[in-house]
Amino acid sequence: MASYHLRLKNDRKPNGTRVSAKGHADYILRENAETHANYINREGKQVTDCVFKGVQLPSWANGSAQKFFSAATRYEDKGNRRFKEIELSLPNELNLEQNREIVDRFIGEYLQNHYYAYAIHDKIGEISRQRHPHVHIMFSERLIDDVEKIKERPAYKYFSRAAKPLKGEKEASFERRREHGAPKDKRWHSKKYLCKIREDFARIQNEVLEKNGYSIRVDHRTLKAQKIDVEKRGDKFLVEVFDRMPEEYIGILSTHGNEGQVSDLKNIRENYQKKFEDLFRQDFREKVKLEEEVKVQARQAEIYVLSLLSSENYKNVNFENGLLRSLNEKILTEFEIIKTLRKQVFTGKQALEKAQSEYLPKSDRIVLCEYEKVVAEKYNLESLVKKLIKPSEKQPKNLQAFREIEMGVRAKISSLQRSMLEMYPKFSAVEEKMKNPYQLKNVHLVTHSILQKNVEVLKELEKISEELLRDAEEMKDLTESKESTQTIFSFSEVRENLRQQCKILKSEYEKSLDAKNEMMWKVISPARAISMAENIFVHGDLKKLRWEKHKYEKAVADFEKKISKYQQRKVDFQNANYENSAKKIQEQYYLTKEKIILETTRQKLQNTKKLLDSEFEKLEKICKTEEARQKISIIAAGILKKNMKIAKEYEQAKIRSNDLSQKLQFAKKRLEGLKENGLRKLQNYSFSVAQLEKESAKTPSSDPNFIASLIADALNGNENAVQLVAYCPNDCLRLPKDWNLMSELEKDELIHKKIMREL
Repeated sequence: MASYHLRLKNDRKPNGTRVSAKGHADYILRENAETHANYINREGKQVTDCVFKGVQLPSWANGSAQKFFSAATRYEDKGNRRFKEIELSLPNELNLEQNREIVDRFIGEYLQNHYYAYAIHDKIGEISRQRHPHVHIMFSERLIDDVEKIKERPAYKYFSRAAKPLKGEKEASFERRREHGAPKDKRWHSKKYLCKIREDFARIQNEVLEKNGYSIRVDHRTLKAQKIDVEKRGDKFLVEVFDRMPEEYIGILSTHGNEGQVSDLKNIRENYQKKFEDLFRQDFREKVKLEEEVKVQARQAEIYVLSLLSSENYKNVNFENGLLRSLNEKILTEFEIIKTLRKQVFTGKQALEKAQSEYLPKSDRIVLCEYEKVVAEKYNLESLVKKLIKPSEKQPKNLQAFREIEMGVRAKISSLQRSMLEMYPKFSAVEEKMKNPYQLKNVHLVTHSILQKNVEVLKELEKISEELLRDAEEMKDLTESKESTQTIFSFSEVRENLRQQCKILKSEYEKSLDAKNEMMWKVISPARAISMAENIFVHGDLKKLRWEKHKYEKAVADFEKKISKYQQRKVDFQNANYENSAKKIQEQYYLTKEKIILETTRQKLQNTKKLLDSEFEKLEKICKTEEARQKISIIAAGILKKNMKIAKEYEQAKIRSNDLSQKLQFAKKRLEGLKENGLRKLQNYSFSVAQLEKESAKTPSSDPNFIASLIADALNGNENAVQLVAYCPNDCLRLPKDWNLMSELEKDELIHKKIMREL
């Protein structure tokens, strides 16, 4: 909260002694600065703190406030006030021109019809040791009435008593008012009017602060009134901040005359500053924690909804049903609201950086931005080097290009490190400025204000996220298939299930191959990245040249075909027997003409080749300089970074394709094994996975494909599967007592084989 101070003073001291009007004008305008400096500072050194003066005075004063207020002392009746003074504190954040706007607007609203003189002082506070801009305005209570505006009264007449209305008059006549003094504005005696002035002065300051990009605000109300207001808004931090005793005003003279009081005030301020910082840190941690928790909840809701929207059950829903349609519209609306609200939330770091930017001049902000930009660029390049995928030794061209890119990026990182060291002193000086107690307090207040606004957004985000999760779960329940899972299979059903698995796996494998091959062409190799970077470095000239070279090569191919045809025609001409000499001459003419055209074409192609070679050589020279290679490496690294997502997707597609290939081969092998091992008597049995004992860590899956595969493995003689599968004749009632484990069947087979061998 920026400091607020407005004080209205009369022409008498607290003890009743009259203050010299001329002397006080000297004091605020620093007309007799040497005397004033000695008086205030008890020293003989000149101290100049008056940065601007302004007056509105009658012509007879010749622009001299001393002359005007001396006349007031001379001509005002004994006991009348000769002047009033308003002392206003101005925002520390603003410069002189911006503070002048505040003063001009205040004077325009309240002193436009008064004669006045003012001076803006800008000095270091005696106690705070901070910049303390303020303004002193001396003015006469007498108005510049309509008489004065038409023709100014002389000094003796202006300060004389104003004309009173005669009996029967509402106001004195114009002629009588001209012969008397200017009337006094009685509003300056009203406490209600002073309250209005205080409120308007706060409004003017806040409007100018907002206009100049500052979020901090002043408040004319008492600490008690401000505390009540923030309690209603539920701002616990500001409640604690305003829970303190107001400071007692100490004038500049008191700072030199009462060291004990000054020392006490310093201690109070130090303790308050410490309490404020502790409160801010606690409040900051709480708000950042809330922001992180709500964002995680919102993200979970988004992921859940995206999963629902991509599910087959959702895609197959018929939204003609009114309930499903309205629920779907609600989910989509809530999803969009969450995305909008998330963008409105400031992180703790963003809020702090925004607040800090308000209290730095443009030059300092540039220093911070440039330093942070270099730091961020260095960090990004270091991360990029770690993430780059090194080609294998089997790709020497790509490996060489990769090493060139890596070398260029590391050279750039070293260059950025040197830049950081050079920029650090200026950056450190700016950081030191930000530790200024006054600025630090206001930065924290602005940060709190931003994060406090976040709280309302976060509450709304939390509420919408909870609603979205509930609605998405309801939609999932309504769209989920309720089909029962098959757990018992006949031999033929097992075989058919395996066939279907092979068919589905083959389809998925073919799709994965297509996706992998399509993505392969999108992956940029290091060598290609270097080529693209070189083209970008020369503003696309390489690409144009390559296109010209392609056209040249095509033209050369066409030329060689024409040469071949010409040679054949020439041979045919030499071997031909012409009965008619005219026809021979004509054919010879065409051959000669074609030869000339071909020679001209050859010359043009040679010239084109020379020109292309020259242009390529020129661009290669540009690209081979040390500075160019470094820039090209950075550009190539950036291209690889952008392509990294596609490269990873390609690697995942390869892994998926290989995985599906292995699954398909295994499924085929399982099916072939079933055909080979299938016994005729098994056709009359049904199979299922036996329930395991409770203490076992293994439990059978409810997936029909898994159950069918496990039964097939058991039929193929897999030892582990045999222990888990049970069988039962098709014609039995399939009661639990009728089921036997496959291991028993296996034993029977062994006994049967042994008997057969013995026989």
